[in-house]
Amino acid sequence: MYTFKLPDIGEGVSEGEIVKWHVKEGDEIGKEQDMVEIMTDKVTVRIPSPVAGKITRILFPEGQVVKVGESLIEIATADNVAEEPSGKEIKPAPSQAEPVHVSAPVNRSTERPLASPAVRRIAMESGIDLASVAGTGENGRITLEDLDAFRKHPGAGKEEKKSIPVEVAAQPVSAKDEILEPRGLRRLIFEKMTKSKAIIPHFTVMESADVSEILRAVDILKEKGSKVTLTSFFIKAATVALKEYPYLNAVYDEENRRYILRKEYNIGMAIDTQDGLTVAVVHNADRLSLSGVADKVRDLATRARSSSLSLADVQNGTFTVTNIGTIGGIVSTPIINFPEVAILGVHRTFKQMDSAGNQRSVMYLSLSCDHRLIDGAMATRFIMRIKELIENPFLILV
Repeated sequence: MYTFKLPDIGEGVSEGEIVKWHVKEGDEIGKEQDMVEIMTDKVTVRIPSPVAGKITRILFPEGQVVKVGESLIEIATADNVAEEPSGKEIKPAPSQAEPVHVSAPVNRSTERPLASPAVRRIAMESGIDLASVAGTGENGRITLEDLDAFRKHPGAGKEEKKSIPVEVAAQPVSAKDEILEPRGLRRLIFEKMTKSKAIIPHFTVMESADVSEILRAVDILKEKGSKVTLTSFFIKAATVALKEYPYLNAVYDEENRRYILRKEYNIGMAIDTQDGLTVAVVHNADRLSLSGVADKVRDLATRARSSSLSLADVQNGTFTVTNIGTIGGIVSTPIINFPEVAILGVHRTFKQMDSAGNQRSVMYLSLSCDHRLIDGAMATRFIMRIKELIENPFLILV
């Protein structure tokens, strides 16, 4: 009997959520045939079977979070292979297909409290011993809500919380209500945003920018066959400004409680997909031409919306640009993409008359920063430099 365990996907990933099983109990499976899709806090990956055989047991259902090293599935093989071989290829997952039925989850017991990496790190930052916290999640998993409850009532340990009837803590649900449990990409957004706001003290500065010249440049380039967009200009402007203000190109090393000033300029861009927000990374954006950035932006956006990004496409970001203006919104206060320390929000354009009576195209910029590293003066100087570059796009190319 061959037992397949969740492999080490790399990049510090210690667990993943089962998004979809491509097989069910009783199926015959071939070697390298797609077996399961796993979503980590980096990206969704598709895992093939390393052996051929018959599926005898699926140990976790879709939606279950499992840890690296935990057994996922048992396969009866002709040569009775007992363990999974090393060096498995893990491929990006395609679009979602129809769901399949799986067996009920196996109850697990372990001395180590069950909790996601985000919960563990927040507990560590808060000085909370997870062994003292009662988990209300599946199989006793400790959730962010459990940490909040423990902060409010630290004297209530596991024994005290177990004695409280579920009905006391449960919110009333009527027949007209709909239950929404965060799963898949929405669960990752839930945990990551909670962690970012819980750990990083945010502040935001805002500024307006005249984008008339940059819009004119986009139109001229479009007439010449170029597919350069506003987002391409914003990313290039960010690389120029970040070299002058290196603190904003830092990442927070949570384990060692320090910052690392990155010397690469890997600009993340927030992409709106049908499953939720994804941040893909334009690596070494400072080394790319404007058209090169545009090509990369278009490629990443296309693959993000078809769920075909690779791990490399979402790793090692140093700064993020979120272009909210494609949908609407005058201004916003974006949440920092942890472990980065700053994020730039750009918004929709609107018409405004200047002092000479000329009509100009204007947009608001917003910059959210980690106040532990970046003060208001530095943030303001940075956003003013971004404003200058956007209002004079030839400076970006120089």
